[in-house]
Amino acid sequence: MTLKDRLLIAAVVGVWGVNFFFMRIALDELPPMVLGAWRFVCVLFPAVFVIKKPPVAWKWLILYGLTINFGQFALMFTALSWGFPTGLAALMIQAQVFFTVLIAGVMLREPVLAHHLWGMGTAAMGLVLIGVGHYQGSLPIVAMLPVLGAAVSWACGNIIVKKIGAVQPLALVVWGSWAALVAFALTAVAMYGADGVANAVRGISVKGLIGVLFLAYVSSMVGYTAWGALLSRYPAGKVTPFALLVPVVALLVGYLLLNERLGLWNWGGMALVMGGLVCHVFGGKWFGRK
Repeated sequence: MTLKDRLLIAAVVGVWGVNFFFMRIALDELPPMVLGAWRFVCVLFPAVFVIKKPPVAWKWLILYGLTINFGQFALMFTALSWGFPTGLAALMIQAQVFFTVLIAGVMLREPVLAHHLWGMGTAAMGLVLIGVGHYQGSLPIVAMLPVLGAAVSWACGNIIVKKIGAVQPLALVVWGSWAALVAFALTAVAMYGADGVANAVRGISVKGLIGVLFLAYVSSMVGYTAWGALLSRYPAGKVTPFALLVPVVALLVGYLLLNERLGLWNWGGMALVMGGLVCHVFGGKWFGRK
């Protein structure tokens, strides 16, 4: 891998780690569903006028948009608005790796290997410890549920991407945003009313607007496009493990900028979840050597 591409990976990891901080500052001013609608308005326009629709059937674009865009972020924004720590959310959303394997095993008949099971079991114990941390008064346990739901939605989106096959990543991000925008807009109006949505939009400050623009243009368009380019140049096994660094960045940013503090149970749980992820990604090599 060239130095340029290593720096590109570092940039993407940094962007996605800081991404959770910008979610928080945007959610300080916008309700979750309004933030989602704004995010995908920005992703769509003006890009949709200059980027051609990928050669993908509309049903797959709609399913992609409803899972990886709407489902994932509607639930994640909800959890963060309920007070779930950003660093912990960045780690727990990585459970999508395990859910993807399980769903692919059921729907696509892909094999679930021994190191996958070891990784899932280790991560599950970590989630239990994180839940126990609630009873120590360090985080709202109810907010864990939408984060796990977001991970399931992301995993379903991964299966849709497998079905779609190789397409231009930026085109998929842009055109897959139509369904998410419609879903977020309808949900926002249903939950807050048209007047509530209008008042939220009118009341946004420069700080909140910066949060929305970062989520749309930097995290979604730049981040996913760069990641897709890296995956097109190198085997997935050389690129995807670097995603494990995203929660590390998010935890550091949450500690330094948001004053997020976690209890001992939570740190122990996070260590087990990270260990499970590492076992999942690298376990094939380790078990193979033995």
